[in-house]
Amino acid sequence: MARERSNLIQPPEVGSERFRTSAAIETTLAGSLASAFDLSRWAGTSDGLEELLTRTQEAVTRSIEEEGKLRGTIRGRVLADLATFPDAPSTAGVYRVPDHLLRAARRNVLLPGHVTACDGVSASHDGLTGTVATIGICLVRYDGLLNTWRSTFLWHDYDTRAADPVGHLRGVLSKRSKRSTDELATDDAITVLLRRGLMAAAERKALLDRGTTRWRMGHGVPAPLELLTGGGSVPMVDAALPLLEELLLKETRWVFLPATMGNRALLTLANALSPGELAIFQKGKPMVEAVIDLGNYAPGYRRKVEAFATRLGEATVVGGYRATRYAPPQLFVAHAERAVEAGIVAMADGGLQPHRGYPLLLELADLGAKTGLGINVFGSVVETAYARAKASHLCAEGRVT
Repeated sequence: MARERSNLIQPPEVGSERFRTSAAIETTLAGSLASAFDLSRWAGTSDGLEELLTRTQEAVTRSIEEEGKLRGTIRGRVLADLATFPDAPSTAGVYRVPDHLLRAARRNVLLPGHVTACDGVSASHDGLTGTVATIGICLVRYDGLLNTWRSTFLWHDYDTRAADPVGHLRGVLSKRSKRSTDELATDDAITVLLRRGLMAAAERKALLDRGTTRWRMGHGVPAPLELLTGGGSVPMVDAALPLLEELLLKETRWVFLPATMGNRALLTLANALSPGELAIFQKGKPMVEAVIDLGNYAPGYRRKVEAFATRLGEATVVGGYRATRYAPPQLFVAHAERAVEAGIVAMADGGLQPHRGYPLLLELADLGAKTGLGINVFGSVVETAYARAKASHLCAEGRVT
């Protein structure tokens, strides 16, 4: 595989500001906030949709043209110089993957069932005294193996057995009054993160214990926020760290892929890749550190998590690939020792979906988890339970997620 290298420029440093300055906002809006708030500049509904559609089309076209210009700059002045960046991994660079290697990966690794993919789904219902959550996970291989597991949990916000029920109720009301649409910004995040943490832990536990194949493939990032923080639960951290240690540090043949936009800076680099190319961008250290900075920890636990995160950040890398000319770029995280191999496995599987480039195994695992959990009928089950309890009037919309 050919590898591109040259000595051009250093990557720009990332600022540490958490709040946008006025100048940054004006640059983003291409004008001042005052003009943005001036409704006289807004088009009225009586003006029709023609202007809206025209301006939208022009804006999208201009954005695509700018992306094309940026792509050439990135290929010549960033991708070609990845190996010279500070703290770059030894495998940093761009690789052209020949078709025969992709065919070999499908024929010798994927289709014989040497890769196990795992994904999970969850659904929840918020009652007045507690939250019911159901979680399902699925393991799938191309050799025909498909296993699903599911479980249901009940978190009690209000315990009728409390010694001081009035005082306990006041605490519950205080906590619930802080609930907002931003789940991770309130005390209720403990419940949200705990549910996500259980699902993430179950996925990784299944990959470790039941995914006995040569390669393992997961969804999301290897060590997500909900596991490194424990969702506010110290026992969750104690249980998660050994699991992550065993799966991510002692094992090397694994790859994780996010399904959403994720890091836009890295996606911008990946967007400059040509079909059939993969790149190793950087170590996993910045990604893990960003997760650590978002967490809140019990006394003494931050140092423990940071020690693990330091080792994980050095042992992992972040890369990207473009499977076909029709597919958008995809990011992946892998062990540094097997990064290029992991990228080839993911790209070979992604090529089975030419329009997406996202691994088909993970799509099948997601579908299997949803089917096994019965997620499409979860809301109906909740409504039926209320009806049987003759409390249909309490079943409000928005409580099922």
